[in-house]
Amino acid sequence: MLVLRNLGDEDVVLMKKWLEQEFISKWFGDASDWLLEIEHRNDEFNFIKHFIVEKDGVPVGFCQYYDWNKAMDDDGEPEGTCGIDYMIGEESLLGKGYGKNIVRLICDKVIENRPDTVQIIADPSVEEEKINIPSIKVLEANEFQYDPKTELYKKQLNV
Repeated sequence: MLVLRNLGDEDVVLMKKWLEQEFISKWFGDASDWLLEIEHRNDEFNFIKHFIVEKDGVPVGFCQYYDWNKAMDDDGEPEGTCGIDYMIGEESLLGKGYGKNIVRLICDKVIENRPDTVQIIADPSVEEEKINIPSIKVLEANEFQYDPKTELYKKQLNV
């Protein structure tokens, strides 16, 4: 069973290790950007809520949610929009259903902590030519739908 716990200072080294692995960096890009946000999670980036995913007490992944409108320039998304990001930190765990469960858990966390959320957004593409098909399947399994206008995956919530 997977559980989420708040990311702590002791997790920064693990996050750095995960973000520098090729199978993650090809989707997450430069690790320094992510690490900057994590290191400043209690001040400049306090609108982002970071979590470590654990299985039987062992860290296996990471996820986060954030107020979309604080993170992105005004792009027309309604108030009450949250963005999510997620990853499996151990390559040996890919393709075993963990991603689907991580997305379900982070969506549940958004709904629990931000009951005013109207939609959740994820962007599984780094660039147009780099589309993360396994991530798209995970999102679709969690009722996200592709919005061709914004090129994002969105999950509408009943408010």
